[in-house]
Amino acid sequence: MKNSKTKAKYQTFIGLEVHIHLITESKVFCGCRNVFGSEPNTNVCPVCMGYPGVLPSLNEEAVKKAYQVAMALNCHLNEKAVFERKNYFYPDMPKNYQISQFEFPFGVDGYFDLELADGSTRKIRIHDVHLEEDAGKMIHEGSQSKLDYNRAGTPLLEIVTEPDLVTGEEAEAFVQQFRQMVRYLGVTDGNMEEGSLRCDANVSINEFGKGLGTKTECKNLNSSRFIKKALEYEIKRHTKVINSGDTIIQETRLWDESSSKTSSMRTKESSNDYRYFPEPDLPPYWPETKFLADIKESLVELPGIRKNRFIDEYGINQQQALFLTSEKSMADFFETVVEGDIEDKSLPGTVASWLSGNVQKILNNSGQGIEESSLSPRRLLSILNMIKKDKISTGIGKKVLGLVFEADKDPEDIVKNMGLDEGPDESEIFRIVSDIVDANPKVAEAIRDGADKQIGFFMGQVMKATSGKANPGKIQKLLREKILTGPEKN
Repeated sequence: MKNSKTKAKYQTFIGLEVHIHLITESKVFCGCRNVFGSEPNTNVCPVCMGYPGVLPSLNEEAVKKAYQVAMALNCHLNEKAVFERKNYFYPDMPKNYQISQFEFPFGVDGYFDLELADGSTRKIRIHDVHLEEDAGKMIHEGSQSKLDYNRAGTPLLEIVTEPDLVTGEEAEAFVQQFRQMVRYLGVTDGNMEEGSLRCDANVSINEFGKGLGTKTECKNLNSSRFIKKALEYEIKRHTKVINSGDTIIQETRLWDESSSKTSSMRTKESSNDYRYFPEPDLPPYWPETKFLADIKESLVELPGIRKNRFIDEYGINQQQALFLTSEKSMADFFETVVEGDIEDKSLPGTVASWLSGNVQKILNNSGQGIEESSLSPRRLLSILNMIKKDKISTGIGKKVLGLVFEADKDPEDIVKNMGLDEGPDESEIFRIVSDIVDANPKVAEAIRDGADKQIGFFMGQVMKATSGKANPGKIQKLLREKILTGPEKN
């Protein structure tokens, strides 16, 4: 009872700062390659290293992608965007300042429709979307700390939410759904393990009705699961501190997965500590009307909207729609297959079942995505059509599917070259059925008396006699005809 009273006493406020690396050929303010995994300090130049007298040059592709995200988050777009210097001193920032945005970012006052566990949605307010350059990377080896500046200057888009989330589980869901959205947009690969999507989480608690409490920040969380666990730990820690009569310190903390605890890193700065001022080497950015119209036109159908459309338009269930729209490549694949035979009203359900079952199993085993595999929409439709036209059985179809992945060949060629379509015709199947039923009159009689499960015995015998090539549906139809008409039918 004590725990339930404690939970009811306090209100939780969680806000996230999500950072994504934008996919561009070069860095945001210079011409160095924007690529992950190069040898340390090989993608650097005087600009991103902060040499005296150098001038930054804004990457237009990064700007386009930033506006795509701001639009997708329903933001108000500022008439002008201003870059500012965020001053701080740390070894991974060679300039001793970061070019960022503060007063006039690209987008403000947006919202994200978060789908909750019960299926309902709630608007999470977006404070702003701003573009900045990333810092380098510190590598700690024993008593030494090494610096790799390849990442310095990478276009980094930061999305700041209002403190509208209330649990670690909600924060985890937000990051997962946001990642899905930006991957749909094609602005980032969202690989959290490579640091191209990472998150800082701010949390405070206070008595109900008293507004925000003193916040702490959990820094550089690179897993949605870690976000959930770190926030749950911090909420419990805040509660314990306040209940004991102590005061929460506004600070930045680090999550340690090995101990499942957070630890203090430094006291939390305020915006005044960064001494923002306009970047003197970059004029304000004034987006033209046509530029914004072209970006709006380029936006794709987002996953939540697409999921609901799949359910309404194709008649598939919620679980299938969630699976199909989890990745844009899978959703695109599904629609391409279905559009290959729009007259077949049962096709969407069949395709959804195959993709979520047989196809996904092979993809999981191979570690591939659907777009990387040798299975094309045309090839899957070919397999399904051969099954529909009784050229092959469903079992043979699954075998052909596996061979398409292995051999990268068309299903028709596989079936022809391996003789998989040379099963007996209907008259031959009926002859085999008649012989087997006549040889087992007691089993046939039992089926006529209601022991319907006994038909499985006959199915097995016929499949064995046809080397598994006969269509199971056709076998069962002919068996029932033979059994119901009695032993006199030849």
